[in-house]
Amino acid sequence: MTNVNWARFFICGLIASVILFVTDGMMHELVLKSDWAAVYTGLKATSPEPHTSSMLYFAIFELGRGMVSMLIYVLMRPFHGAGPKTAIFAAIVGWLAFSVAGPAQYIPLGFISMPLWFKAAAIQLVATIIGVLAGAALYKDRARSNG
Repeated sequence: MTNVNWARFFICGLIASVILFVTDGMMHELVLKSDWAAVYTGLKATSPEPHTSSMLYFAIFELGRGMVSMLIYVLMRPFHGAGPKTAIFAAIVGWLAFSVAGPAQYIPLGFISMPLWFKAAAIQLVATIIGVLAGAALYKDRARSNG
């Protein structure tokens, strides 16, 4: 069994989360802006204005996504070994839960379009892999004590 280095896990999870937060912000504001405009037009709603509280919600979401993905990596290490292959697999598991399955429920409700879902999921797959690889590169288990 592994000796989880919780301090290092937290730091590496924060690194992954920051990468996810920045890439998601760029994705939604630069790449998918017109897709979101079409969604709001279809809903006959106005686009929300950016607020500090909005950023807080997004930061909390990305913190959860980064931490859970890193936790999956840390828990997989004893079974699959440390390294990029395990990190990529952990990132894919986190991506499936957060970026594929979660938003899919909003498609039939009309809150997100199928093209928007596919584009966001594809971009988030790459970002999640990069974020978890960055965190995994710095993670080391705690040294075992012989006693």
